[in-house]
Amino acid sequence: MPILWKTRHAVIILILSSVIMALPAAANRPITERLPLTMSGAGCDNKETEMTAVLQAIPGVIGVYFHRIPDHVLVDITSGAVKPADVINRVNEAASSWHCKVESIEGCISATVPTVSAIPQQHE
Repeated sequence: MPILWKTRHAVIILILSSVIMALPAAANRPITERLPLTMSGAGCDNKETEMTAVLQAIPGVIGVYFHRIPDHVLVDITSGAVKPADVINRVNEAASSWHCKVESIEGCISATVPTVSAIPQQHE
């Protein structure tokens, strides 16, 4: 009987310690920011592979998505690891030889969420 009791406690301690060790990793996930970029110019066509390579070479870029919105590329970055302006500058350095310009757009994808006080309230 004492061996069974010790085994149960050992299993419980093992499970609890694995859960406790996993909590800080989940709590410290990096904040992701999405950059919606537009591409303009005659040289932008058929440059998806080259642009993806340039973007993925930038430290802090964690996702590159074409074709979700026509004539746009969505770029996910880790906030604090890279600045949005740095991403745009690096892409435009490469894209200038293709006669293509990349710009950030403000819109519903990149808009900040309004606070409760900024939302109009209906009164009865």
